[in-house]
Amino acid sequence: MLDITVIPLATVVIMFIAVAVSFLNMGINRLLITRICGWEEYKIMRKETSEYQSQLMKAMRANDKKLVEKLKKKESQIKNMQAKMAKPQMILLPISFSYIIIWYLFLIPTFGATPVAVVPGIAPGALMATGIPVIYWYMICSFFFGTLASRIIGVTPIA
Repeated sequence: MLDITVIPLATVVIMFIAVAVSFLNMGINRLLITRICGWEEYKIMRKETSEYQSQLMKAMRANDKKLVEKLKKKESQIKNMQAKMAKPQMILLPISFSYIIIWYLFLIPTFGATPVAVVPGIAPGALMATGIPVIYWYMICSFFFGTLASRIIGVTPIA
């Protein structure tokens, strides 16, 4: 049976962990971008590569071979920009994997298979019969707060 008294604290603790990890990750990402290629240069490169991809897709859909050929000449420059922009993410990848330690040292031993959250309005099913387990709740929170953190810190443009 679902123990309602345990759920709010566990839900909030896991949300707090997801928020902390998300903002830490995005802060490190922003720092790496600034150190490796410079923040303003990164924004310019991101914009140029995005515009290039958009123009290339548009030319390919329109079957405009002249424009495609013209854009292909710029391809090596764009690939160099993409490689430079990927360096901070490649450095961040092993750091991000280190957060798995959180699972093995804290979350799984503490909460195990105990449901940690209930989403009102969702009909009980196979997953929701007793609540949301820690692994799914952390993933939901991590995705949400990771997206939010990347927008607040400015790593991902708002639109």
